[in-house]
Amino acid sequence: MKNVLLKTLIVAFGLSAYAPLAFSHGSLEPEHGGIVKIEHELVFELVRGESNTSVYIKDHGKPVDTEKLTGSIMVLAAGKKSEAELSAAGGNKMTADIVLSDGDKVLVKVSDGKHHPVTVRYSL
Repeated sequence: MKNVLLKTLIVAFGLSAYAPLAFSHGSLEPEHGGIVKIEHELVFELVRGESNTSVYIKDHGKPVDTEKLTGSIMVLAAGKKSEAELSAAGGNKMTADIVLSDGDKVLVKVSDGKHHPVTVRYSL
């Protein structure tokens, strides 16, 4: 009987410790087919397109209005560096005129002008 109670408490504690970490910033599942990362309590989804790159930003599961944000994207590929400005594209989406490929290293930098920029790193 004590063994069953002990196992039940261990499982309950384990689940309660995991749940806040998994859902405190909203879903980590990509909504647009991209790669999701968390940085400074914001969720960033990097999405590769045929002619551009998009970044979607959420704060605790809620879309962030990108109209007041500025940003840039830097890509390191085959020893070369490319950069482009991110611009608001409606809602929580920002886009840049840069195309990403497998193996690229990507650095996304976003700022609201009031705080230090948030930097997110991706390896494709």
